[in-house]
Amino acid sequence: MPFRRLLLVLLLVLSQPAFATAVVGAMRVISTAEGVTVRVALSEPLPVVPKAFALNDPMRWAIDMRGASSMRWEAPGGGEAKNARISQFDPETVRLVVEFNQPMQLAEVFQDRGQALELRFRPTDAAGFRQQVSRGRSDIAGFRQEVPRAVPPGPKPPVDLAADSAARLDAVESALAEAQRELQPPAPAAKPQLPAAQEPVVQPQQPIDTRVKPKPPAVPAVATPAPPPLPQPVATARKPRRGKFIVAIDPGHGGKDPGAPSALGGPTEKDAVLAIAKRAKSAIEKEARRKGIPIEVRLTRDNDIFIPLGGRVRLARQWSADLFISIHADSAPNVLARGASVYTLSEVASDREAARVATKENRADLIAGIDLSGEDREVASILVDIGNRDAMNASVDFAQELQKGMEPEGVTFRTQFHRFANFQVLRNLGVPAVLLETGFLSNEEDARYLFSSKGQQAIADGIGEAVVQYAGGR
Repeated sequence: MPFRRLLLVLLLVLSQPAFATAVVGAMRVISTAEGVTVRVALSEPLPVVPKAFALNDPMRWAIDMRGASSMRWEAPGGGEAKNARISQFDPETVRLVVEFNQPMQLAEVFQDRGQALELRFRPTDAAGFRQQVSRGRSDIAGFRQEVPRAVPPGPKPPVDLAADSAARLDAVESALAEAQRELQPPAPAAKPQLPAAQEPVVQPQQPIDTRVKPKPPAVPAVATPAPPPLPQPVATARKPRRGKFIVAIDPGHGGKDPGAPSALGGPTEKDAVLAIAKRAKSAIEKEARRKGIPIEVRLTRDNDIFIPLGGRVRLARQWSADLFISIHADSAPNVLARGASVYTLSEVASDREAARVATKENRADLIAGIDLSGEDREVASILVDIGNRDAMNASVDFAQELQKGMEPEGVTFRTQFHRFANFQVLRNLGVPAVLLETGFLSNEEDARYLFSSKGQQAIADGIGEAVVQYAGGR
């Protein structure tokens, strides 16, 4: 069962003797006479008071639950609520987003004794909603938790972590099942014409039909054994070649999102990475022609426009891209930090630096006033998706190819050139995908290099060599 496997992985990773992670099970949106109520099934009491904030265009509320973990869940709207969605926002936080048709205020939030989190929204006027938006992200005032039902604990102390996690998993699933039962809407009244009377009629009829229409004797004489059922197709990163190898290059940021500022002033990250992406496209095409490998290169943007993170992913999927490269430039408080890095997707960051970079890049949509957690409605857990796991492994292969292609061109890499973290723009692609941080704009030497024709061309030529080498081996 995929959900059980995900829970087990999460519990193995997150198990702490003094800390329990609240796992999200499902949710329901209910229209009431007073407004809208949203109920979310949780396995444990939340360890920290949730935070909430309101946003415009579209009108919505976002609630952040720290110390929680979740797969992607969606629920249809009800009353003035258009819809609700919930997903993992960062390694420690689950974000719930509820969109509305009219201004609403968050009136009450509590977690009941069955662990379900209940959020009650009430109508307000436009001025009241603007006031809520201006408050920004803050702790939910008046949040309360009822005394929870007892949940069977795991072995204590846990001598065997795997056994302890399995025991906790049973407790979590039991709690979630109970919480989700309470979330279920009342069963619709049974229709009078289909009680038990219809069941006996339907069930005997199947075998009777089979016997009334026996096969003629000639058929079994020549019949051959039926072939075994075909296995279900599984998405894979190594798709069969179908003509041109399609590469999607994604210049990060753009438009109202400038990206990182430069230590030199003036142009910002969005300008440098667009110039590098255009040169990389030309370099790939030139190298592909030289080696006789059919490659088509497409840019998610070729001018100064803003594209949401989910929109970039959707473009790559529409193009049936075989490889996705998102190009960025980093910035850090330490002005001495410099050098390029390659990042690939993982649910858990390889280190604090990777987590920092992922958080920075994932903020792009928030800067533009778009809820990042809802941009990709098809996102499911990468941990339990075989096709995406294959893509993640292939991404690591390409990351190594990228370093081999770029270093001979004189591009400086950091000591630990390959890191991994949960980048929104790399999710749900199903093909090899990397995020290339070309250097640090906070470092003057790197900034000069990234804005110079020489530096941009060196990076582009390295990308061209790596892509063609990788595509030729597919």
